[in-house]
Amino acid sequence: MHLAAIFTVFSLASGGEPTLQTEIDALRADLRAMQRSQSQEVLDAERAAEIRAIVKDTLADAGTRTMMQDGRGQPAFQGDSFYRLDASGTEITSADGNFRYHLNIQLQLRFIWNHREELGDTQGFENRRARFIMDGHAFGKEWRYALQVSRPSGVPSPRVPDIEDAWVGRVLSPELQLKMGQFRPGFTREEMMSSATTLFMERSALNNYFRAARSRGIALEWETEHFMWRSGWFDGITVRSPSTPGGADWNTGNTVNLPWDNSLAIDWAISSRFDWKLNGTWRELREYTPWLDMKGQATNLGVAVDAEQASPSAPFPSDPWMVEVTADLMHKQAGWSIFAWGVFRRVQSDDGQSNQWGALIQASTMLAEKWETGLRYSIGDSGADSDAAYPMLSLLELNLSHYFHKHSMKVQLDVGYSFEGLSANSRGNGFATSSANLVPDVQPPAGDVSGQMYVGIQYQVLF
Repeated sequence: MHLAAIFTVFSLASGGEPTLQTEIDALRADLRAMQRSQSQEVLDAERAAEIRAIVKDTLADAGTRTMMQDGRGQPAFQGDSFYRLDASGTEITSADGNFRYHLNIQLQLRFIWNHREELGDTQGFENRRARFIMDGHAFGKEWRYALQVSRPSGVPSPRVPDIEDAWVGRVLSPELQLKMGQFRPGFTREEMMSSATTLFMERSALNNYFRAARSRGIALEWETEHFMWRSGWFDGITVRSPSTPGGADWNTGNTVNLPWDNSLAIDWAISSRFDWKLNGTWRELREYTPWLDMKGQATNLGVAVDAEQASPSAPFPSDPWMVEVTADLMHKQAGWSIFAWGVFRRVQSDDGQSNQWGALIQASTMLAEKWETGLRYSIGDSGADSDAAYPMLSLLELNLSHYFHKHSMKVQLDVGYSFEGLSANSRGNGFATSSANLVPDVQPPAGDVSGQMYVGIQYQVLF
């Protein structure tokens, strides 16, 4: 019996039937095949994911290019980086994409308390801005337009709503646009940036004095990845005043909606601004707020010049001209930002000359995801040498902002203190303007006035 079992095992090991080793080798082969199959499946899954990502990016890029193409299939000018708002708003687009209408509504509601030593307290509510902001393109993406209508500010009157921006642009290339109509000439950066994205509830008193207000004209705008340049010819950049105490018949009031034969009698007015983006994106540089989720840094250096020449005409017997230059630097990164600029203006006429200057520094930091605080100091000289004027500006301001939905809904609290007496800006010899929460002090030599203070709170909604 034992011999039979041994013989059987020997026969299996040496005969034609499969041996144990053969079965083991077969199992190993099956295992290797299974491993190769699993590896191939993993590889196929990875390749499929990569292909899906490539297709997704390609389609997104194609969609963006299609959206930005003009009627000839060429990429359209994206420009207006200082103007564009990020709020969604309401949009209507035609089926063929040749017509686009986009609407934003901006509301700014304020309460201001102001204290002057000689005149006491002044307080009240104000609808600072109520705007309808429309933009888009018509008859093809190469024809762009913008229209901004607002409630008239200042003393109540039966005036119809103000038309602030009203222009048409023709895209000449992906980087170049020709614009004609009424808009802001390129000068101070503060004025170029939207009032919806200011760190404080209002642009600075310094900007309100030296700004280039909206005017009618024609401009060429050029924008690339790192550079932005815009230059234009206008009807007038500032407003001349026939009764400027101690000045040279010049002022910085608004020139909105003046007719071609207006009484300013401006022979010519030009403006040119150049911006160099050292890093970051243009979108990040459209606002001062350094959001905590910001990636990297954003830095911009800007320089600008504007000038105008006037003709002698009643009530302006003199032949004045004005030229001003400015430079600014803005830097921001996650959690903090800093902004600084300076300006110099020379006014010359038969009655004499006036040298005016100003400087500002502003910084902010995020206290939390939706809380920001800022500090701003402004100093300047209006050049007025009259005994009836306060020519100097020395103003310190603090801000606290809470963002419900970023700039689309926010509440801002501002506090300011003027170390110098303030004259009215309406006559070109002072920096007091109600839009900056400042009002004129009593005229000298009634007393050495200083210490004007204001507290303001503003609610903004943009949709």
